[in-house]
Amino acid sequence: MSRLPLVVRRLLMLFLGVCVTECGSQLFVALGVGADPFMILVQGISRQSGLSYGQSSTLIMLICLAAIFLCAREHIHVGTIFCMFCLGPIVDFYAFLFGRILPVHRPLALTVLLIILGCLIVSIGVGISVRSDAGACANDLIPVILHQKVHGLQLRWARMLCDGLCIVVGFALGGTLGIGTVIALTLYGPGLQFFLPVAGAIAGRLRLPVHAV
Repeated sequence: MSRLPLVVRRLLMLFLGVCVTECGSQLFVALGVGADPFMILVQGISRQSGLSYGQSSTLIMLICLAAIFLCAREHIHVGTIFCMFCLGPIVDFYAFLFGRILPVHRPLALTVLLIILGCLIVSIGVGISVRSDAGACANDLIPVILHQKVHGLQLRWARMLCDGLCIVVGFALGGTLGIGTVIALTLYGPGLQFFLPVAGAIAGRLRLPVHAV
């Protein structure tokens, strides 16, 4: 792996992070307990526009990318553009997969366990994406940019602020709000901050330089 060019290793780590993140995110949707914050926004746009979840995700990426270009373009790398094109198909794949394999009738304990598991998966995935330093998905970059530009704003609170905004806008557009949404809002930020060192260790295994976030 270390023989591959640095940019290829970074993109491979980013792709892994995106796949892991969307696995957890689509698990939320399939459980039917309320989508996670980003997916509420995706659902809302999908229901208003008639686009698929994947297409709606790509549209949101374009809007976020435009905002980052205007305010903090130094954070845009090849991976940011890469995410914009690969995110939609990954979202649609997991939506199809979980729609087929998850049992409709589940014990409550299993549902709660899967909600928590989904939160952990998303937090790990976002951490891997950010630590790839290839330019994470545009929506995942915004909390990092806020954390860096607003003095004293911890990453966990920046993430929770962005997640809260996604929930408000997505719900207004028709996204599904539920107990899973509240749990995700509570756990995503702290989970991301907790798992960043784990993602840094993965970057180290790939011989990638790790920068402070």
